[in-house]
Amino acid sequence: MKKIVKFCATLLIKLTPKLNYCLFKGMPSYEDSLVALYGEIPIDNVKKVIWSCHDLNSPIPFEDRGKTIYIQKGSLKEFYYGVMSKVIFTTHGHFIPVIPKNQICLNVWHGMPIKGIGKLDGQSSRQDTFLCSTSSLYQDIMSRAFEMPLDRTVITGIPRNDLLVQDDPDSIWQRAGIDRGSYDKVFFWLPTYRKSVLGYCTEDGVEVDNIFNMMDFPTTAFQDFLAENNCLCIIKPHPMAPNKQSGNYHNILVIDENWLWSRGLTLYPLLGQMDFLVSDISSVIIDYMLLDKPVIVCFEDSEAYKESRNIILEPLEDWLPSEIVKNVTELKREILKCCEGDDAYVKKRRDLYEHFHDHSDFKSTHRVLNLIWRSK
Repeated sequence: MKKIVKFCATLLIKLTPKLNYCLFKGMPSYEDSLVALYGEIPIDNVKKVIWSCHDLNSPIPFEDRGKTIYIQKGSLKEFYYGVMSKVIFTTHGHFIPVIPKNQICLNVWHGMPIKGIGKLDGQSSRQDTFLCSTSSLYQDIMSRAFEMPLDRTVITGIPRNDLLVQDDPDSIWQRAGIDRGSYDKVFFWLPTYRKSVLGYCTEDGVEVDNIFNMMDFPTTAFQDFLAENNCLCIIKPHPMAPNKQSGNYHNILVIDENWLWSRGLTLYPLLGQMDFLVSDISSVIIDYMLLDKPVIVCFEDSEAYKESRNIILEPLEDWLPSEIVKNVTELKREILKCCEGDDAYVKKRRDLYEHFHDHSDFKSTHRVLNLIWRSK
């Protein structure tokens, strides 16, 4: 039945004249790459912009540029605009697997992967008009993951990474409501999901009952450690992860998309202000290397994860910008090094950077839009 529906939808798109509309559909709704693209599209040359939203009551984290309407994800309106729009920007795919030639669909994806995605993880492929990548290495990986031709797997960089650099950092901190001067170091902890409850539902590694993805995590003791070293840890669970309880601590700030959006922010402008990053196997590690700042790979269940999910970059340890931290003692040790300015992995990080990024100018949005508008 699904194949019949997709065949009929594809046929409808092929036979329907396209209108000068741009459709944005991502997960989360206001994903940073889509926000970056929206901020620079030539709005005078577009008749209408459509945002597909999971929750129409969520705050909008940017200034509306006009000609923009907001519709419910999964609704008949989304289907209509998915059929009629000339240009579609998406992070997780359109509702048909093969885009006809009379429509332009850019699969910006949601980061350059370390773990398996698409065909490299036994999932389905996609045939979009273009697929973004950040380097020759990732052009090959993304092409194989989606069975896309190399010449349509374009090395533009990812638009969200442009948002890592901001002209007015003070405004970012002010909107976030964080007194940056009160802390010696501020860092993000961005773990990926183990069990996903949205989109492609899966479970990898070891799922635990806390937001840190570590067994028996001593939250109170970690708070005391952060206070002693005058650090603020901002932790944002993955949007596809299940909700978990978290307490209120002075040096641990737990946020989510609505926290950001209600302050007129998305993730990447705030991420760009961090002194260092803690993560595990998330693609944010690849992005953050553009800033040449320390990354702590905190990945307690790395062996279990490798048994349950295909790893694209092998051996994994060679492709990570630091040693793998597997317990709280090691994590504290690496945080102290960052606090003291001991950047022990700077050479390895810069060597990996050469493989991961062909562009370092933070102009990926411009390259993507030039490509799309030349193709219209």
